Amino acid sequence: MMIYLDNNATTCPLPAVAEAVLHTLQHGFGNPSSIHGGGEAARQRVEEARAQVAGLINARETEVVFTSCATESINTALRGAVEACRLERSRMVITSVEHEAVHDIAQWLQGRGTDVAIVPVDALGRLDLGRLEEELKTPTTILSLMYANNETGVVMPVPEAVRLARDAGAVVHVDAVQAVGKIPLDVDEIGCDFLSLSGHKFHAPKGVGVLYVRRDARFRPLVIGAGQEGGRRGGTENVPGVIGLGVAAQTMAQGIAERCAHLARLSTRLEERLLAIPDTCLNGDPDGRTPGTVNVSFKGIEGSAVVLTAARDGVCLSAGSACAAAQHGGSHVLEAMGVPFEYLHGAVRFSCCESTTLDEVDRALEVVEKAVAYLRAMDPTAAR
Repeated sequence: MMIYLDNNATTCPLPAVAEAVLHTLQHGFGNPSSIHGGGEAARQRVEEARAQVAGLINARETEVVFTSCATESINTALRGAVEACRLERSRMVITSVEHEAVHDIAQWLQGRGTDVAIVPVDALGRLDLGRLEEELKTPTTILSLMYANNETGVVMPVPEAVRLARDAGAVVHVDAVQAVGKIPLDVDEIGCDFLSLSGHKFHAPKGVGVLYVRRDARFRPLVIGAGQEGGRRGGTENVPGVIGLGVAAQTMAQGIAERCAHLARLSTRLEERLLAIPDTCLNGDPDGRTPGTVNVSFKGIEGSAVVLTAARDGVCLSAGSACAAAQHGGSHVLEAMGVPFEYLHGAVRFSCCESTTLDEVDRALEVVEKAVAYLRAMDPTAAR
């Protein structure tokens, strides 16, 4: 039986989501741009989903744009803001622990003339607000900041950072991919211009995402087409995915306190048992993370080896970001935090969801304890 503790990489679609997607594929396949009955029915369902997503983040329905994923949303926001920039030279500020989607588009824009400043974090992964304030003294086009880190779960001081950026005249993009269902999201309270979400991170299908665009935000669309999504994202909408996303959004907007309490109990059990293993350290702020995410490093052994060994017994974990793992690279997040070399490559991430049980966590811990002992026995110098 599989024990799945890799929910920061992707989540299992909710039964209601799967049912809605299948029903749409079979009975609601019309093109929402068509004016006949089938098209009008599809358009109505898309707009219902838009209202559900708007409710999740307290936005106006007209401010919700459906995309294919958060990476597209991020590219659209950052490139669009830079292209609409009125400064003589565009400038972007990001942090050293942003997702690869942000770092990669920043690098791409830098190669085309945009100045990019990177704000550091401390050893616990916390943003240096003083340094951010200093960077914003230089005229800046856009600040891009994640709400919760995908590897460590560390929560960033988003409201404070947004206030600094707005006071400096910069627009703000928030990557809220890992925050849904764990942190209440209210775009009016946050004060951001753009906010990105990814459906498959909160029990919706893969292949559908969201970009919130504040009604008066200046930006240019990335995908030019036939005027769908109010002219902000061309291409026929992924109707089944959008409808599934709406169902998931409505579900995740409810019961946040209860969900977080359950995830916190799981995190506590994970930390207690994992840190009892010799030469193991916790990565990230112990008091400022999203519940359900625990990232630890085992000294002297490879995190990927732990993941593969545990997988033989049906336990699904991650050695960091799934996107970074696909590129066979080390964790830029842990490097930015200054994790010592002997622990850097031994990182393993455990990420739970509301359906994860304490029994599953206990079983997974037994498997990981044995895996670490086995790997260290293979190399007696590993934990020295």
